[in-house]
Amino acid sequence: MARTVALFSALMFMALVSPLAAQDQVYVRRGNPKREGRAWTEHAECGGAAREGGRLVLRSDAGSVRVMPQASGRVTCRVRIRAFTPNLEQAERLFREYKLGAHTLEEGSLMISGELPPEYHWRRALLVHFEITTPKDYNLDLATNAGDLIVGDLNGELRGNTAGGDVQVGDVTGPVHVETKGGDIDLGLVGGRLDAQTAGGSIHARQVNGDAVMETSGGEITAGSIAGSVSAVTAGGDIVLRGATGPVRAETAGGQIRVGTCGSSVRLESAGGSIRVQGARGVVEAETAGGSIDLFRLESAVRAETTAGRIFAEISANRQTFAASHLANSVGDVVVFIPADLPLSVDAAIEQAFGHHIVTDFSNLRWVGNSERLPSRVVRVEGALNGGGKILRIRTLMGDIEIHRADSPALEEMRQHQEAFWSHWQQYWATHCKVTEAKEEEPK
Repeated sequence: MARTVALFSALMFMALVSPLAAQDQVYVRRGNPKREGRAWTEHAECGGAAREGGRLVLRSDAGSVRVMPQASGRVTCRVRIRAFTPNLEQAERLFREYKLGAHTLEEGSLMISGELPPEYHWRRALLVHFEITTPKDYNLDLATNAGDLIVGDLNGELRGNTAGGDVQVGDVTGPVHVETKGGDIDLGLVGGRLDAQTAGGSIHARQVNGDAVMETSGGEITAGSIAGSVSAVTAGGDIVLRGATGPVRAETAGGQIRVGTCGSSVRLESAGGSIRVQGARGVVEAETAGGSIDLFRLESAVRAETTAGRIFAEISANRQTFAASHLANSVGDVVVFIPADLPLSVDAAIEQAFGHHIVTDFSNLRWVGNSERLPSRVVRVEGALNGGGKILRIRTLMGDIEIHRADSPALEEMRQHQEAFWSHWQQYWATHCKVTEAKEEEPK
C-alpha cells in the first residue's frame, strides 16, 4: 500500500513539473504551406523562456524584423515565409531548405536564426518577416541582410544592422548602435550613447542622453537635445541639431547647418550652405564655401569664414571668456554686436571698398589711412574698447562692416526670430519618430 501511494505521488509530481519544464524549453514549430495571393505562405513560430536583463540575438539572411517589447517572461517569434513560385512542390522545397533555428545562449537569453537556401535564384523568390515580442527589460542584437528593422520602446541596449532597409526605433533606455547599408534611420529617445550610420538615407534622433555619432553618405541629419558630444557628417544634406552639452562637430558636403544652444566648442563646415548657431559657451569655428553665417550668444572665441554671404556675430563673452576672434568673407557684409563693457581690440578692414563703408556705435574706434570710399581703396578702422584686450579681426573683400553695441533694439528683434524658429521646430519634433509597421515588398 505504501509503495502504491509513493508511486502515485511521484507520478503526480512529474505531471505538474513537466509542463513547467516545457515552458522553459526553446521551441521551433513549422507550419503548412497555404496559397495567399501570388505567394505560397508558411507561418512558423519559435521562442523560449526569458528573464529581465537577458539578450535576444537574431541573425537572418533576409527579412524585415519587428520587435515589440512588453511585460512578459518569454520571447515569442512569429515568422511569415512567402515563396513566389508557380506550384506547391517548388514552394515546399524552398520551405524545407529555409532553416529556422532557436537555442539558448545562457539563462534567459536566446538566439534565433534564419538561413535561406544557397541557390541565388531561389533566394530572390523568398520573403521573410519576423514578428517578435520580448520582455520590456531586455537587450537586443539584431542583424538581417535585407529588410527593415522596427523596434518599440525598450529598457535595455540595442544593436541593429541591416544590409538594406530602414531602421525605426522607439524610446530606448540604454545605448543604441544601428547601421543600414541603404535606408533612413528614425530614433526616439536614446538613453545612452548613439552610433548611427547609413550608406544612403536620413538620420533622425528625437533626443540622446549621451554622446552621439551620426554619419550618412547622402541625407539629412536631425536631432533633438544631446547630453554629450556630437559628430554629425553627411555627404549631402542639411544638419539640424537642437543643442548639445559637449563639443559639436558637423560637416556637410552640400546643405545648411542649424545648431541650437551648445555647452562647449562648436566646429561647423559646409561645402555650400548657410550656417546658424543659437548659442555656444566654447570656441565656435564656422566655415562655408557659399552661404550666410549667423552666430548668436557667443561666450568665447569665434572664427567664421564664407566665400559669399553675410556674417552675423553676437558676442556675449566677458573679460575672462573672450579670446582672439576672426571674421572674414570675400563678398558680403559683416555685422557684429559687442557688449558695451567688454575689453577688446578691434581691427576691421574692407579690402576693396568701392562704395562700401564701415559703421560703428563706438566713437573711440579710429580710421586708419585714407577713409574715402573709393574703388580698390582699403577702408580700415581700429581701436581699443574699454582699455583694449584680445583682438577681434574683421575682414571683407567687398561688403560693409557694422560694429554695434549689444543693447541695440535690432539685435533683440533678430533674437526673437531665432527663438521663434526653434519653438516651431520643437513643436514639430515632439510628434516625430513613431514606430510603424515593417514593410514587406513583393518581388517583381
